Amino acid sequence: MPFADGCNAMNKLVEALKSFGLSEYEARALLTLLSRGELTAKEISELSGIPRTSVYDVMSSLESKGLVKSFGKPLKFRALKTDEILSILYRKVSDNLELLKRELPKLETDEEIEEVRVYRGDAVFGILRMLVSSAKERIQVLLSHISKEIENILRSAKCPLVIVSSDARRIEFAESYELPTKSKSVESPCYGLLIFDDRKVMIIFVNHVKIGIVSEGEGLVLFSRVLINSLIEFLKSADVN
Repeated sequence: MPFADGCNAMNKLVEALKSFGLSEYEARALLTLLSRGELTAKEISELSGIPRTSVYDVMSSLESKGLVKSFGKPLKFRALKTDEILSILYRKVSDNLELLKRELPKLETDEEIEEVRVYRGDAVFGILRMLVSSAKERIQVLLSHISKEIENILRSAKCPLVIVSSDARRIEFAESYELPTKSKSVESPCYGLLIFDDRKVMIIFVNHVKIGIVSEGEGLVLFSRVLINSLIEFLKSADVN
């Protein structure tokens, strides 16, 4: 009996047939017919474990798929030969693949999806260190103040640094612009953004928690550049006046 003993081979065949769109009952009925030959609905139910109330619906569905034929009185059912069944399933898969090949490209958008990655904890300094070390053209920095951890990372830069901060001159080799402030307490939160080679932006917040958000979105990069450049122009004009 194909399914009464929970045969692993039969169960694997059921799962394989289900992957081609057959239901559990359809797969069981088809395998029962292949292993036993011509059967009545009652015999299929008894051998496969399909409820009698469902057998005729199952067989009707298999007939509509072209996998089973019915004949005679009393009504009996017979599965197609194995090679015929495989041919039908192969053709179905091929047709579906052709449909996907033809239609999926029509749905694909050319619009670039902006990816945003969020980091927390010590991973923030890890990704910042990686971005700083990999920058080749320029790093632009806008921070409320430079924490000791960030200072150490920025000092490892191998390209020009432009820093706007309340204590920008702490990094003596950078192009520095200091923001006016009443307090430069190292206990206060360090927050702001950094631009790497005009391609990536990292928004950072460091206090009792550490959060970093990294994006390569063109819009955010452009906004960040405009913000930093506007602040630099403002600070330059303030010094002149």
